[in-house]
Amino acid sequence: MPRGIDVPPLDDKKTWPFKKKANMKIGTLVTGGDIIGTVFENNLFDEHRILVPPRANGRITYIADDGDYNITEDILELEY
Repeated sequence: MPRGIDVPPLDDKKTWPFKKKANMKIGTLVTGGDIIGTVFENNLFDEHRILVPPRANGRITYIADDGDYNITEDILELEY
């Protein structure tokens, strides 16, 4: 987006169709930048990748199943 564009924040009530990567399961070791799944965003960006935060790493203790989630719901928990 160019500078100066005012974009409204995401609606926290709207749900997004999350699809986890096949190799992501409880016990998997991950590090910052690993792709854990995708969501369909819109016709411009059909696949939005969901990543592990840059400074996070550890073993997955919880990962959400495929389904619809809003931006306030946890889809991943790690044990550092």
